[in-house]
Amino acid sequence: MSEKHPTLHATSSICDKCRQAVPAEHDVRDNGVFLKKHCPQCGESERLISSDSKRWLWKREAYQYEPSMGAGCSLRCDECGHDHKPRLIFMDLTNRCNLNCPICLANVPGMGFEFNPPTSYFERIFTELGKRTPPPRVELFGGEPTVREDLFDILDIAKRNNVPASIVTNGVKLADEAFAKRLCETGVDFLLAFDGPDPETYQRMRKSAGVLDKKLKAIENIKRFSRRKHTLVCTLARDLNDKDMPAHFAFAHANRAWFRRLFFIPLCETWDAGEYHAGRMTTPEDAEHILEDAFPGEKLEFFPAGLLGYLLPALRFFGTDRIRFAGVHPNCESAAFVVSDGEKYLPLTHFLKRPLAELIPEIVTRAKRVNPRLQKLSPERWFQRWRGRLLVLRTYAGLLLGAANFRKIIKGSRFLGILRILGGVMFGKKFSAQLRKHTYVNDGVPLVILPFEEWHSLEAGRMKRCSAAFVYIDPATDEVSFTPFCMWCMNRRDMFRKIAARYGTQPHEAPEPEAAPAR
Repeated sequence: MSEKHPTLHATSSICDKCRQAVPAEHDVRDNGVFLKKHCPQCGESERLISSDSKRWLWKREAYQYEPSMGAGCSLRCDECGHDHKPRLIFMDLTNRCNLNCPICLANVPGMGFEFNPPTSYFERIFTELGKRTPPPRVELFGGEPTVREDLFDILDIAKRNNVPASIVTNGVKLADEAFAKRLCETGVDFLLAFDGPDPETYQRMRKSAGVLDKKLKAIENIKRFSRRKHTLVCTLARDLNDKDMPAHFAFAHANRAWFRRLFFIPLCETWDAGEYHAGRMTTPEDAEHILEDAFPGEKLEFFPAGLLGYLLPALRFFGTDRIRFAGVHPNCESAAFVVSDGEKYLPLTHFLKRPLAELIPEIVTRAKRVNPRLQKLSPERWFQRWRGRLLVLRTYAGLLLGAANFRKIIKGSRFLGILRILGGVMFGKKFSAQLRKHTYVNDGVPLVILPFEEWHSLEAGRMKRCSAAFVYIDPATDEVSFTPFCMWCMNRRDMFRKIAARYGTQPHEAPEPEAAPAR
């Protein structure tokens, strides 16, 4: 029996067969959420998009999501031309890789041809990105970016154009000490794929149990040579590595001085039937439940990462004006926070007297009330900056102080500790530094669940509010163009082929490094 809900509405999605934009609607039943698609050519179809309808609906309600927020998106990103003003840019450097993971379609075996544009191709893109104010952060993607022989030239180009760059990597080449040292000396930060501490996970997911040893060696090299904090990125699936998450968090905690974020990507079935067996589909809500189970006796709470957009007007007055997921659709990325007590990570809720599920709607309501006033003030002007800070504290301090369990948080006198923290923040000191100095709450890290390449569950509202995009030079127009993150997989293969034909392929002399042998 289907259950209708006032937050549900008609939308558009992608037909599973012809992959054209078609009318669609949500259907809540059997504790799941299904996206029902109505293709005039291929007929009716549906896809499971959430395994927890109550939580999926709560995210929309907490966000105060309205259908009008996602209206007007055609899902024809190649024709639309809408400027999403993305805060985060992904740039494919190559489809070459030193692994051959069966779950990946963005490599040479998966595509059947090589995509490896010349250095000049990327120089044009970085030149254009450098003209934006402020320049967006770029994450170098693949394939595997580190297999490019001109990687250091590309990083130099980014630096010359004042474009901050990160590298999304499997870490295999970073196991080489000399290469890792040279790359760390550039100051780049890494998003390192790490799927847990069990070799069997890598045997099933990456065709090589031995690759774990290379990843561990890469992490040791990063700890030796890098002066930055980085990100661990875990591909997560039911019946694959879900039981390894307590050990994963223990590993992350032991290395918390070098890793500031933990990302989790629900494994999405993008491959052809029979090529890879994942057990059963892992939805974003599945991933949340898996991570919650890793903290027995505690309450880990996830919330829509896009909610942080409500806080941006306030955070501008304390030196933060860019949060990568702020404002995205409530059923896209979700986030939680864990905090170290010196021995292990604990969920943020451990230090609160009220659950986040109660606090978040109040925070959103207060933000919507105060933001119009904050947006009239400039953080660049001394008097307005202080006025804004006082307005922020008056809006949120009482609510947050009332929710905090100071017995578990503050060192020494609670009253003096609170005054010292608030006073430090008011005078421009970092909130994180104040916490380290005056509380038992240290080394907090966000956990972020990132839906990735699940084109079959896309809807128009998500794409319209997307804050991330892939950048490329369109061979048809010879102009730098952007496609929202999750739509890129729809036209990536065709665009790669056209780019390779138009702009050429960078020659490479060094042989591809081989994956570590299975054990």
